[in-house]
Amino acid sequence: MQSTDMNLLLALDVLLREESVTIAGERMGLSAPAMSRTLLRARKLMGDPILVRAGRRLVPTPKALELKARIQALADEARSIVHSGPTASLADMRRTFTIRADESFAGAFATKILDRLNEKAPQMNVRFLARPDESVEPLREGSVDLDIVSRSMAGPEIKVQMLDQVKFVGAVRAGHVLAREKITAAKFACHKHISSGRMGKPRGPIDFELEKLGLSRTIGLWVPSFFSALVAAATSDLVAAVPRYFTSSAVSLFGLHTFRIPLNLEPVTIFQVWHPRSDADPAHRLLRECVRGAFKEKSLAFGR
Repeated sequence: MQSTDMNLLLALDVLLREESVTIAGERMGLSAPAMSRTLLRARKLMGDPILVRAGRRLVPTPKALELKARIQALADEARSIVHSGPTASLADMRRTFTIRADESFAGAFATKILDRLNEKAPQMNVRFLARPDESVEPLREGSVDLDIVSRSMAGPEIKVQMLDQVKFVGAVRAGHVLAREKITAAKFACHKHISSGRMGKPRGPIDFELEKLGLSRTIGLWVPSFFSALVAAATSDLVAAVPRYFTSSAVSLFGLHTFRIPLNLEPVTIFQVWHPRSDADPAHRLLRECVRGAFKEKSLAFGR
């Protein structure tokens, strides 16, 4: 790629990020007329208006929206190549990674991931954030380094790796009647349940499987996370259903009894997801290896 083409790519990236010729020019160190000429060149090259007037602002065309993520990824990669310097060793590198994940995942894996990370990179840290939605924008913007999700996230450039297939188990307090008898689907359904982690959806896989057997359950409590579901189950006669990987620590912490749910439930696939700008970064690669290793350790502990 010629230098002029590289500059055009970087300018187009800034234009699509800012959606303003004036602000994009300021970021690129160009005057507004010069940035307008750059936009004109990009329009001719791509055969598309790219940005069009909507009142007092510019908005991207459908083609520009389709290509925006790819253009940003290419521009980020170009900048990283141009500005890269000597790479510090992992042992000396100071860095804090941000991972978005469900609260139960953080509770089950956070310290295991940090321990593995600090074996090779003792000055690296990890920050966990809740996942309010399924948006990939935090990955694209760089405010999040890694997403842990139970469904593949939308985004043509997003990198995805399967971590495990997780089964759900039932959990009740130690003195619960379900802790003392053989559990059938009918007995499982006749107790009040806790609904958790379904993002407001009124029914889920358990309800669908019960329906096939002519059964239904009553939801007595809705909570936002699996962790709060276990706390509620430990202090009531309600029944919780949670990922199996969370139960090993929860049993000892809350005095819970866990059991296999007597239904034909499909396991939930867990993925780790990241932006391609981090794909070749040695520190980020180490983080991904640590997350995968922590999952593998849990799977082996459960006999898989």
